[in-house]
Amino acid sequence: MKANLCSRLFRVIQVLFLIAAGIPAHAIGGWDLVLTESEWLGPNIIRIPFTLTGTVITVRAQIDSIEGNFFFDTGASGLLLNYRYFGRRGSAAVAEGGGVTGRVQVLGAAKVDTFRLDNLLATNIGAEVIDFTHIENAKKTDLVGLIGHSVFKDYEILFDYDASLLVLIRTDRNGQQMEPLPRWEYKPLGSATIETAGHIAVVWLRFGAKKEKKFGLDSGAEQNLLSNTAGNRFLKENFEIRKRVKLHGTGNQSLEVFSGVLQNASLDTFHFKPMATILTNLNEINAACETDLDGVLGYEFLSQRPVSINHRKRRITFYVKERP
Repeated sequence: MKANLCSRLFRVIQVLFLIAAGIPAHAIGGWDLVLTESEWLGPNIIRIPFTLTGTVITVRAQIDSIEGNFFFDTGASGLLLNYRYFGRRGSAAVAEGGGVTGRVQVLGAAKVDTFRLDNLLATNIGAEVIDFTHIENAKKTDLVGLIGHSVFKDYEILFDYDASLLVLIRTDRNGQQMEPLPRWEYKPLGSATIETAGHIAVVWLRFGAKKEKKFGLDSGAEQNLLSNTAGNRFLKENFEIRKRVKLHGTGNQSLEVFSGVLQNASLDTFHFKPMATILTNLNEINAACETDLDGVLGYEFLSQRPVSINHRKRRITFYVKERP
């Protein structure tokens, strides 16, 4: 139950609330994964083109006979489906989750027979059903659902924003690639250790010689989030406040927060450009997920260079493209 609440909070707070603010910026049951023949190299490497809705990765996928837009979201633990399409299938509301601007209700649970994302086919999928109206209105797009970690848990995920491409590389139980990614396409520059908190990959970013902060990786976050308890000295040295913004959610409340730029971040030998970041309270997220994150990294971090996340191996790897 707590894991489900954690997933909803990550999604509601990190995606829905940021999207609803207009700031530039999970699943029930098991899986049976079936791979169809790849058009590229083989069944163990799947390349998926994407577009951006704002800065959120959007892919075309199909559930049974319903095809449409899905957000690809490492901050969600599985599938979240739009009540507008799946409300009749869903059972009664099963839970509520709290967020920084109110509460959001899970309207039910649904079971779908088949889910297809490019050459990835999954069967007998459980999902939760929520109302996506708020997101659809804010982003001016029709949305069938969100694709979360349970769908791609058997894969290392490479993000290439410049090419608008996701690369899914199937791994064994130890995280070894079952088919190596061709070096003529992506050459590894280096890697660093990640931790895992449930379905969330966690990195420690260094600021200056000694100071470190703990961040969760979330491809659904349009801007980064930073805890407002990070400390006055840290904020003075590493966070430049640009403006106040009003954060709106699905509840009846709104919250005024600071928007600014997070600077001086590095991981191992990699240094990152300043990143647009929201300064806000992360207590709800940390309590639900039983974590102690100092922040969340999304588009602003993942788009700086090709990068892959390997949950099973607990590594994040950075690449340079070898071909134009």
